[in-house]
Amino acid sequence: MISFANIVGFWALLGIPVILWIHFLQRQSQVLIISTLFLLDVLDRESVQGRKFDRIRNSIPLWLQLLAVLLLTWVLVQPRWTMENSVQKIAIILDSSASMRAFKKAAIDILQKEISGLGRGAKTMELTLLESTSNGAPIYNGISPLDLIASLEKWTPFSPTHDPGPALRVGRSLAGPKGTLLFVTDHVVETPGYDATVLSVGSPIPNVGFAGSDVDTSVTPASWQALVKNYSITPQNREWFLQSGNQRTETRNLELQPSETRTLQGRFPAGAVGITLRLAPDQFNQDDSAPIVIPKPKELAIAKKSDSKLDKVLTSIMESIENRVPPSSDSGVDLFITTYDPLSPTETEPVSIVLLSQDVPGRQFFNGPIVAANHPLIAALNWQGLIARSGPGMPIGPEDTILLWQGDRPLIFLRQSPAPRNQLVFNFDLASSNVEKLPSFIVLIHRFIESIRENKIAPLTANHELHEMLKVSCDRSENAPALDLIFNGVKTSLPLNWIKTLQAPGEPGFFEVRQGDKNLLFGGAQFADTREADFSQAQSSNTLAALSSTATNEHTRKDDAWPIWVLLTLLSVLLSWFFINRKDTPIANPTTT
Repeated sequence: MISFANIVGFWALLGIPVILWIHFLQRQSQVLIISTLFLLDVLDRESVQGRKFDRIRNSIPLWLQLLAVLLLTWVLVQPRWTMENSVQKIAIILDSSASMRAFKKAAIDILQKEISGLGRGAKTMELTLLESTSNGAPIYNGISPLDLIASLEKWTPFSPTHDPGPALRVGRSLAGPKGTLLFVTDHVVETPGYDATVLSVGSPIPNVGFAGSDVDTSVTPASWQALVKNYSITPQNREWFLQSGNQRTETRNLELQPSETRTLQGRFPAGAVGITLRLAPDQFNQDDSAPIVIPKPKELAIAKKSDSKLDKVLTSIMESIENRVPPSSDSGVDLFITTYDPLSPTETEPVSIVLLSQDVPGRQFFNGPIVAANHPLIAALNWQGLIARSGPGMPIGPEDTILLWQGDRPLIFLRQSPAPRNQLVFNFDLASSNVEKLPSFIVLIHRFIESIRENKIAPLTANHELHEMLKVSCDRSENAPALDLIFNGVKTSLPLNWIKTLQAPGEPGFFEVRQGDKNLLFGGAQFADTREADFSQAQSSNTLAALSSTATNEHTRKDDAWPIWVLLTLLSVLLSWFFINRKDTPIANPTTT
């Protein structure tokens, strides 16, 4: 297969019509004085008025000049022949940031136009299409540009701002050191790394959208607030309205100055558990609607068992717990808050917060450095101001997880074995300590309570961002039914082993997670990534022409006979000049008689 490294060289073919035009012209006839006319041959009609268009003159100079133009064109276009078994490996990394959704069509159009040129000169192309957040199978892998473009139709970018470096590293390993690595994004990247070429398809577009929301459940009915931001450098007008079920408010106009953020607020309609705020759509529609539900945590039945000395502390803890309900019976209690006397030990409840209480506290204080474990429950909490008296404590088992030490004394630990035991133990006398004055004390208790709430199988109502990981507790027994994700009336069944990868929908709206006839989660999914909604830095840049030239040189061989064609061109020009300027043999003067 032949290709041409310099397509511009074909402009030299314009010399052909120029040469033909010149040869269409005829010179003015020359006058030759002779004595008689019978010695002249019969002559064709010739122009007597100077140069004008006439029939073309077939001559040797004409053909030599045309040959010279063709040879010169051949040299200028730099023909190259494809080498056998040449393969061009091309890895394309798509920026999967949510902002790319506004330029998806532009990316498809330019790749459809340029993809063939990336493998110009090679006999075969190996194409791989990856997302910049990909950690699994590629979107496409094959040799067909048409199939690659078709696979792009299913591509849905949704990720927040992220580092494409790991995906570029994978792309370079797939393309090899001499392959093509292309990063498609919506902004200019100066140094993407891994010798990647950036194809930017973005442009600054005006965008107005919701930038977050909040719900206040302390009032009745609950109130809502939503932020609307103009990301543009020009003033923008947008219409908006509130929708609840089949009802909606009147459309209202919203005028925003450049980069202005405005707060919308109101109350939930009576009996409504969710509303949707809608803006007039623009080019980026992910943030044009904001579904909001009234959050309702899982209910926890909490009971206390305490002595009079710590009753006030336990009552204060219980009153701070959100969505707490009184237990109907001991079997219905989710969590106990109880006291423990190490001098009169008793059996503690399997799921409980245990606070040590001694009738006679020790006289000495614990000494030594206070050291916290690397554990999520106690992370970033400051215990350096804790003062506690020494005394007997609860025996520590080999499977207990110690969260806080002072010297060699475990002050706080977790006891989670055997299952279903789950206890948070404060292993010092609380009444004689200052732990109530430390913020870390109540924060740790609330973290533990939220972990209990999270693992409880019960209905939950919450607001989420698009594609946010969902924490859902469900029945995982052998015969338990599968999970059902319901969004926009479409039910998707998921196996139980997918529970840790369950995500909120990728489009704004309300959704449910059910298991059999049990409702596990009702939520609203909305877009709230302000960085991805800002298109002020979006730009376009296309340097693929250099890649096409490099690919052509890599997989083709040049015409080694070009010096011969140059010499033949010069020879044709010289011969043409010779025949044009050749003088005919002069006619001898005739004699008269």
